[in-house]
Amino acid sequence: MVSWNQTGDCEGDECRPRLVGFIGSKNVRVWDITLNQPAYWCFHLVRCNNTLIHDISIYGDFNSPNNDGIDIEDSNNTVIRRCHIDTGDDAICPKSSTGPVYNLTVSDCWIRTKSCAIKLGSASFFNFKRLLFDNITIVDSHRGLGMQIRDGGNVSSVVFSNINMSTRYYDPLWWGRAEPIYITTCPRDSSSKAGTISDVTFVNISSVSENGVFLSGSKDGFLRNIKFKNVNLTYGRWTRYPGGLYDYRPGCQGLVNHSLGGIMMENVLGLDVNNVKMRWSKSSLGWDNPLEFRPSTVNRISFHEWQSDVY
Repeated sequence: MVSWNQTGDCEGDECRPRLVGFIGSKNVRVWDITLNQPAYWCFHLVRCNNTLIHDISIYGDFNSPNNDGIDIEDSNNTVIRRCHIDTGDDAICPKSSTGPVYNLTVSDCWIRTKSCAIKLGSASFFNFKRLLFDNITIVDSHRGLGMQIRDGGNVSSVVFSNINMSTRYYDPLWWGRAEPIYITTCPRDSSSKAGTISDVTFVNISSVSENGVFLSGSKDGFLRNIKFKNVNLTYGRWTRYPGGLYDYRPGCQGLVNHSLGGIMMENVLGLDVNNVKMRWSKSSLGWDNPLEFRPSTVNRISFHEWQSDVY
């Protein structure tokens, strides 16, 4: 469970072993186990089909990089439910390196992480489709719900529902700036293609966060048909790290200064906001406006029952 490349030789991070992995497997069921202190990724599915994971606990070192909780790579028809994940890197992370990720359901889970609680990517060479994340509690994580599409794959038909979360800064070197929702698509480098993200729904979401929602498409990879329904966003600042940066890493623009918060949007084609409430502390955050649009890159936006308050 060390090297996954064709030569059998490990390089860099690959020299740290995964704790548990399944490759090219079908009809696997894993349940009622505890996984402790992985040196690298903890539970890794690669090119698997029809996998059921339930009632497992994962405990990783909070200061170790790359100790992901569950990585679903090029695997389809996966169900994850009633899992407890407390680790230092991405907790639940679908990736598409050599094939697509279809029909993933994650429900009834508890997550704390120093990175992103649920993150699609950043390996994203193939498509993600029909993903459901439901009834999930996210506690004191560096990011909440994220998508890092960098390699030309497309994302569609994704639902995040019934999610309560709190996000906070842990370290400025870590990817992220305490965003509750973070959706980005851009080429990883000059040789990469731009993927798209479309038909993503956030419904019954509640968050307390140190930063705003970040919706960033690219000029060749617009975000399309994004929906927010029954969403409550509360912003404040309680750690020592300063705000004022959007984090595009990896690739893209790196770290970029900003002056506003709330919801930032760029390269978006179709955003439907229905019954969304935002509260933020102007004294602690220094925000002047709850919304930030990048000019002429945001189109087809509709707001229904929208409310924002300063406290």
